[in-house]
Amino acid sequence: MSRSQESPVREGVTGPRTDGTGPEADASGPAHGPAHGPGHGPAHGPEPDAQPPTAVSTDTSVAPDTAVAAGTVVSTDPAEPSRTVGTFTAATPASAAEAVARADEAATAWAALPAGRRAQVLGRAADLLEDEAGTLARLITREQGKPLSAAKGEVGKTVEQFRLSAQLAFMVEGVTYPRESASLSAWTMRVPLGVVVAITPWNFPVSLAARKIAPALAAGNAVVFKPSPVAAACGEYLAGACHRAGVPEEVLPVLHGDSHDAMSALVGASQVRAVTFTGSDAVGAHLQRTANPPARRQFELGGHNAALVCADADLPRAAAAVAGGAFGLSGQVCTATDRVLVDRSVLEEFSGLLREQVTALRVGRGDDGEAGLGPVATRDRRDRLTALVDSAREQGAKVTAEGTLLPGLDPDGHWVVPVLLEDVPEDHPAVTAEIFGPVLAVVPVDGTGEGIRVVNSTPHGLVSAVHTRDLGTAGRFMREVRCGVVKVNDRTTGNGVAPPFGGWGASSSGAFPEGGRGALDFVTDTKTVYCDYQES
Repeated sequence: MSRSQESPVREGVTGPRTDGTGPEADASGPAHGPAHGPGHGPAHGPEPDAQPPTAVSTDTSVAPDTAVAAGTVVSTDPAEPSRTVGTFTAATPASAAEAVARADEAATAWAALPAGRRAQVLGRAADLLEDEAGTLARLITREQGKPLSAAKGEVGKTVEQFRLSAQLAFMVEGVTYPRESASLSAWTMRVPLGVVVAITPWNFPVSLAARKIAPALAAGNAVVFKPSPVAAACGEYLAGACHRAGVPEEVLPVLHGDSHDAMSALVGASQVRAVTFTGSDAVGAHLQRTANPPARRQFELGGHNAALVCADADLPRAAAAVAGGAFGLSGQVCTATDRVLVDRSVLEEFSGLLREQVTALRVGRGDDGEAGLGPVATRDRRDRLTALVDSAREQGAKVTAEGTLLPGLDPDGHWVVPVLLEDVPEDHPAVTAEIFGPVLAVVPVDGTGEGIRVVNSTPHGLVSAVHTRDLGTAGRFMREVRCGVVKVNDRTTGNGVAPPFGGWGASSSGAFPEGGRGALDFVTDTKTVYCDYQES
């Protein structure tokens, strides 16, 4: 069996099995073969036309479309749910504890490597991912559902993150302070924490994982990686690229499954020094309760994001940006626009432009070039979104625009057409709660002041946007909205790898944003050193 044909069952702790077990041949489960660390032979990627690996994760915020039997998790194609993408063995409390113990033992040697050596490994991982970008993008589309163009963009961001993190390895710096006396000096050292647990979601299965894993590895930590069960194969592929680049498997073990007991054992282990998590408020609350008490937390949770369209906005440009922020990636983004707040004086004109944007959207398979949007990731999400729209209609809301399904789709696929809602009751969840799907509510407001008040009316504070030609209005909005990210004349979605990313309030743990050079603050500790140079 060639490397490109293998589809191994992944053990709960160790690397992929190489005994030939895996999904049925007709299940089309992609694989990249065993991951190689130092001493495991030559590292080479899949064949050019190969279709990559497969796996499972821990985002229990949704009911994942996975089959669980005798501890095995199976991920499927959201466009064709009968099609298996990958099969893996779910972690148990015992295997989770073993993974942490092995990572704790391996962390010392990894931290002792020169910074340049860790940088080289991360650079090789970036090279592998770049060389195999087409293969990985097809896997993302197949397992998560997003359009292939968006999947390629995600791989590009992932490569950027590894390249940036290779540079971060040289930036673990201290500070020298004025002498206390002629012979007594003081300075600080930044040292790695040890074991970091990274639990990642399914919507950006490789780029968000890279944002957590790569800086931690650069600083000399070991990382126990827990990808979502819905996009487990993608997480497996990412870890495999790191292993082939030279990260020892013990330094980056991968766990699969969605067992609360296993996850509690993972984050609650005494060796765990930090937990970084992106996902739902509910799962975040569970992890907060069960994590090792002294461990640092970096939780990126829900968002209930709004875009404010002011009376002086460039309305065609604003309509395109709002539609992109609300419906891109089928709205399955924590930074997606849930509500567009429109100055009443331009409500009719702007709403007409927005309806045109929505009716032009086409939904289909992610590998169909005619489709601007793919399926939503899970059956549960599809059903919840359908129920949300039905409920809004029943309570008087109007569906004023819808996208279109392309012909010939699997009727069992997780299809949800984009929907624009107007005249929504103020207390309906379509206005008051995070939607996480291609549904957008239009809310009229009377001026900038009311718009800012409505933006701030939610306990979440992740991202918001304002559309205006007036710098004074933009400045007021930037100052007064309570959120971690502000966009001006841009969609709410999208962020670079260098700036920090994090929310306020219920959206984040707040203390440690992700991204850029600041990522080192979360994964390192400060040690203050006093040294007396006085000769004896």
